Amino acid sequence: MPSATIDACCLIDLLASGHAEAILLACGHVWQLPVAVQGEVQFVRQLDPADSSKFVPVPVDLTNLISNGVLTLCQPELQAEVDLFTRYATLFRSDGEAMCLAMAESRGWQIATDDRKAIRIGQLAKLTVLSSPQLVKLWADKAAPDQSTLVKALKDIELLAQFRPNESMSEYHWWLNQIG
Repeated sequence: MPSATIDACCLIDLLASGHAEAILLACGHVWQLPVAVQGEVQFVRQLDPADSSKFVPVPVDLTNLISNGVLTLCQPELQAEVDLFTRYATLFRSDGEAMCLAMAESRGWQIATDDRKAIRIGQLAKLTVLSSPQLVKLWADKAAPDQSTLVKALKDIELLAQFRPNESMSEYHWWLNQIG
């Protein structure tokens, strides 16, 4: 199985779906979680049980995903990785995308991100870039959840993670067709 790093925006999208573990497992990758990304994924939004028109931040606990081996923590170890991380860190406001790109480029991994700048830079570095819509579609194709489960997962990503694929993403029309 190929290894892939995952950045905060992508992981938050999958967590918002309510099916993060199943999605990650269905994709057939060894998922690497840079420590900078772990530090950035602190909260996800959920509907307030007392007022469904409002959202509340809920702390993220990645312990089970890490202890179950779904995510493996990683960080730059070699000087070349540290140098790449430092170079990429000058391009981003947060260290998560920079560490994902540095680790992926140094170790020949794929990268999962929905950040447009990270996608562009990853493609320029000749990395295989995956997106949340691609990962969700892989899960839908392999696990075949019932349509209501799939639609709820997509709508939860849109509502809770505030993400919807843009027209340039290959799964854009698939996503819209699923939601109806």
